[in-house]
Amino acid sequence: MGVKMKKLIAGALIVCASIVLVAWAISRHVDNKQDAEWCHENGYTNYATKICVGAGGKLIKVGRQ
Repeated sequence: MGVKMKKLIAGALIVCASIVLVAWAISRHVDNKQDAEWCHENGYTNYATKICVGAGGKLIKVGRQ
């Protein structure tokens, strides 16, 4: 009975960790899309998360209030 319980707990922990990782990845993806959209709407090019590239290669950090 103890071995079955340990396997069940281990499986549940793996499932929970997987759910957390997927949620984190989706959240980062959505944030990056919003940052890229902000850059595009304001006339900048977006090459990396949280950074826009303006005229002359000037980097502009995207910040939300």
